[in-house]
Amino acid sequence: MSLSILVRFLYLVLFIVFVDGECLDDQQKLLLELRSEFKFNSSISHGFEHWNGTGDCCEWKRVGCDDSGHVISLLLNSEGISGRIGESSALFRLTYLSRLGLSSNDFTTTEIPNQFHRLPNLVYLDLSQCGFVGPIPSTLANLTQLVELYLPSNFLTGSIPSFHNCKNLESIKLSDNNLMGSLSHLHFQGLTNLYSLDLSHNSLNGTIPHHLFGLPSIHDLYLSNNQFSGQIEEISIVDHSNLFRMDLSGNRIGGPIPNFFFQLQNMLSLRLSDNLFNATFELNKIQSLTNLSELTLSNNNLSIDTTNMSSTSNLYTLHMSSCNLHDFPNLRNLSYLADLDLSNNHLRGDIPSWIWGSGMISLNLSLNLLTDLQKPYHIPTSLYTLDLHSNLLSCEFPLLRPDANASESDYYFANFLFLANNRLTGVIPTSICSISRLMVLDLSFNNLIGSIPPCLLQESYYLKVLNLRGNNFIGVISDTFNWECALKTFDVSDNNLGGKIPKSLANCVELAVMNVGNNNFDDSFPCMALPESLKVLVLRSNRFHGELRCGKSWPDLQILDISSNHFSGTLDSLNFSSWRGMMLQSQAHLRRSASDILRGNDLYRDEVTLTLKKVEVKLVKIWPDFTCIDLSSNHFEKEIPDAIGSLTSLYLLNLSHNSLTHAIPRSLGALKELGSLDLSSNKLTGRIPDELTKLDFLSFLNLSYNHLTGLIPTSSHFQTFSADSFEGNAGLSGFPLNGSFNPHPPGPSPSEDSEPKDEEIEWEYVFAAFGYVVGFGSIAWILLCCRSLRERYFEKIEEVADKIFFERGRRKRRHERRVRRRREERNAVRRRHHQ
Repeated sequence: MSLSILVRFLYLVLFIVFVDGECLDDQQKLLLELRSEFKFNSSISHGFEHWNGTGDCCEWKRVGCDDSGHVISLLLNSEGISGRIGESSALFRLTYLSRLGLSSNDFTTTEIPNQFHRLPNLVYLDLSQCGFVGPIPSTLANLTQLVELYLPSNFLTGSIPSFHNCKNLESIKLSDNNLMGSLSHLHFQGLTNLYSLDLSHNSLNGTIPHHLFGLPSIHDLYLSNNQFSGQIEEISIVDHSNLFRMDLSGNRIGGPIPNFFFQLQNMLSLRLSDNLFNATFELNKIQSLTNLSELTLSNNNLSIDTTNMSSTSNLYTLHMSSCNLHDFPNLRNLSYLADLDLSNNHLRGDIPSWIWGSGMISLNLSLNLLTDLQKPYHIPTSLYTLDLHSNLLSCEFPLLRPDANASESDYYFANFLFLANNRLTGVIPTSICSISRLMVLDLSFNNLIGSIPPCLLQESYYLKVLNLRGNNFIGVISDTFNWECALKTFDVSDNNLGGKIPKSLANCVELAVMNVGNNNFDDSFPCMALPESLKVLVLRSNRFHGELRCGKSWPDLQILDISSNHFSGTLDSLNFSSWRGMMLQSQAHLRRSASDILRGNDLYRDEVTLTLKKVEVKLVKIWPDFTCIDLSSNHFEKEIPDAIGSLTSLYLLNLSHNSLTHAIPRSLGALKELGSLDLSSNKLTGRIPDELTKLDFLSFLNLSYNHLTGLIPTSSHFQTFSADSFEGNAGLSGFPLNGSFNPHPPGPSPSEDSEPKDEEIEWEYVFAAFGYVVGFGSIAWILLCCRSLRERYFEKIEEVADKIFFERGRRKRRHERRVRRRREERNAVRRRHHQ
């Protein structure tokens, strides 16, 4: 080959290499136009931030091109993008796109555009966790090349369109939305390549189409947490299904567990808990599933037969909570068993020694009638979570040791240790501080005595939750919190502790819950000890005193209870305007909070006791949007600050039994979420503001025993409150005081001694936990995002508080009289309006 020919050949090769894959001008213009359509957070952007119009756009981050220079891939996940994808967006002119990822951006309150059919080459589409609302566009079903479709963790509604034209679909994920309707109209039979289908955490109903279980390529089928009902009919499995994982938990499926489930020879995980399955289930059926490692049967109506279980099973996880078990099942032959849940049954007596299998990692025997361990104690050192709460264990602490000859240094099991609600006695030994990486220690509601070991606080590198509530601990809390303190929850309420709050508590910079209520602490407001991370602060029923002077703010605070102390001074020393946790947040914030919740593990849930309608109510598992301020029974004086009106998500406000003066501020009318307002037994003057009549969710109001004057404002809602809400105000008149002055003379409210002691009742109600190390419950996002369910949640609190009144002797009769009188008054108002 001559030199000239060689040169021409090399030039041609270089030209082709240079041209092929170089971004076309029209493609670059479309990318820049797309960038201009959105806002984006430059601090977290890895793509948009670098699209500056220079260089080859095929070299831009998050962009992929084919050999001709057409953009075929845009993976813009977690780019901090916000805004709206318009119907005429430049996105839909990138017609060569085959892969599009926009997950974890902020398109909140906007619908998925109806134009994706203009991208006929799409193979991969990911719009998960973007805040989209409304229906799934039916035009998505026209993407015949689509292989993977991901739309989870949005707020999508309506029914699921049929994707029967998308023959290539291998993976569909539509979980964590609010999709409704049945699956009967969906023709899944034609999706012969479908590998994974995830429709969990929606509101789908009807029966589950039986052909789903027999799809030839299906490996993963997730239908949990919907409203599926009926019975699953038996089908014939031809050549055995390829199903590996099936989750039907959290539905209303009844009847016996189908036999064909145990012909699914490849099954690894089978979750059937929280349904209505009934009849007797023979556990030895699983022996035909030699690969099965996870089986959950909890919370059904099953009768479990555990006889004839062989050691051939590879079962690793077995959950049989709430299965009406009266005796320990015979599981000694399950040699691989490591995660066992037998909670909430009727098991009694000693815990048998065989239950501590050498490989046991998680053991939950809570909510039974167990009284002791069977000696000798052979606790496996592999044990990570041990939950024995709510039994009748009455031994002296320490309850657990690896073996009879173990030393203190052998205390290195059980990173999560739950022993609450038993009858444990004695002191907490210092040897417990030797448990390596102890993360949760809950010893609440036992009969433990002595002081809190200082080493528990000093060695708190890993300890996230310390709950010692409801024991008989005495002494002071040592000022030994380590500078690397990892505590999230610190609850020592309902003991006999005294002294001061240690200043080293400020080292716990992630502390979210601090509850020292119902003790004998004698201290000023512990400003310096309180980190800014607090969500819940409870100091109630102690001897705290002085003014609330504190320069700190708590932006995440949602519950503040410092009632029944000796605090004094004015309320304007509190920086209400900085408490963003008590203000209505944007839907984007709620969506992000919801996504954090869904990633939680739900192993621990905080509880707090509050006063609602003059009744002590125990709230277990606190929802993230439950907000409360209780400053009652102190010595606060002067006016109520207008700044409280900025706390627009506040649900409960109790300022009663103080010496507050001046008029009720009109700014309280801005508290649109307020459900309970108690300003009784103060020295408030002037008229009741008309703005209070606009609080549509207000179900409890107490303005009694003040110096209020004038007519009670009228509105259809405000007139439902009884005369008790206004008594003790000599200058107040109008309905429901029948247009006359209150006959009760002004003065102090009835003493606490006049109230029967059995008013102080605790009620456990299921609320969601704070989303830190041990996480939120998986349903909390619904209440964050759905106003109607959130209202129902608060109504339930009020309903139970009313029920407490109703069920208590004299209070019951008084409640009935109130109901009759309120009905008569309401009818009288209607008659007057009619006239």
